[in-house]
Amino acid sequence: MGPRFAPWRVIDRRQVFEVPNRIELAIETVELPDGRIVDDYWQVRLRDFVVVFAETEAGEVICLRQYRHGPRCESLELVAGLIELGDQPQATAQRELLEESGFVSVDWRLLGTYTVSAAQGIANVHVFGARTAVRQQEPSSGDLEDAVVELLSRDQLVAALHKGEVVVGAHLAALALALLGVDPPGKGGAR
Repeated sequence: MGPRFAPWRVIDRRQVFEVPNRIELAIETVELPDGRIVDDYWQVRLRDFVVVFAETEAGEVICLRQYRHGPRCESLELVAGLIELGDQPQATAQRELLEESGFVSVDWRLLGTYTVSAAQGIANVHVFGARTAVRQQEPSSGDLEDAVVELLSRDQLVAALHKGEVVVGAHLAALALALLGVDPPGKGGAR
């Protein structure tokens, strides 16, 4: 079955703000399939990023607990990071797992690529699964946030979800994909 909805046609795009390689704000004029024109459709673009659901040889999920200034609270999260210009998503996922947790894995799988916002796009998140991860070194991310590595069983992780300890949407989505065993979508762009 093919697409049921026609894409909107971009008539004009005006960039109103940019910090290169960080953020871009633009206003698009779009034509809807029924012919209506919307002349102030805001678009926000940030760098794409990865989120990693990694499990140790013992089946423990590698998590990070840290303060996050966006939601202004502590959050339980998975390993994640921005994709540097020229890097491939899996290479970023492997680097971030080592830097943020000190673990490495040779068993990687793409769980899917998804857009952050249906309206503005914002960024794509590439969700990876890694199995049989082993500790190779101490974490050394150099990030602004101090993080504590926590190894949790799947049951402990589900309990943390029920308590509201995971507050970042991309991490919630990655956890759902991994914990529910969702097969990755077919090849193509962001979903």
